[in-house]
Amino acid sequence: MPSKPLSIVKTPIAERKIIEIAKWSARKWGRKTARDYLDNIERIINLVASGLLPPQKNSEFSERFTYYLAEQHYIFFEIHKDKLIIATLFHTAMSIKERISEERLELQQEIKTI
Repeated sequence: MPSKPLSIVKTPIAERKIIEIAKWSARKWGRKTARDYLDNIERIINLVASGLLPPQKNSEFSERFTYYLAEQHYIFFEIHKDKLIIATLFHTAMSIKERISEERLELQQEIKTI
């Protein structure tokens, strides 16, 4: 566990996806449920940043990123020095390996600028 929590940085891709999740959830389940769902995602991100929740590795998803499952969304992370980078998020119903592969170049560019 790190002595102090890692600072959290989200790629623009992750930011866009969180907004999409919020909008979709609010339309489908209502604002309160959407807010609760997003709060849970943020809680998990903070727990990973603090070292209290270890991210997992699955080469079937990605050789590069670790992840943690937050209800119906996988959150993909990369750690750089003192930063926890939230790379992207995917719903569990998606083909994760294919989607990460599709976003690979854009994520690489975004992470390089962080």
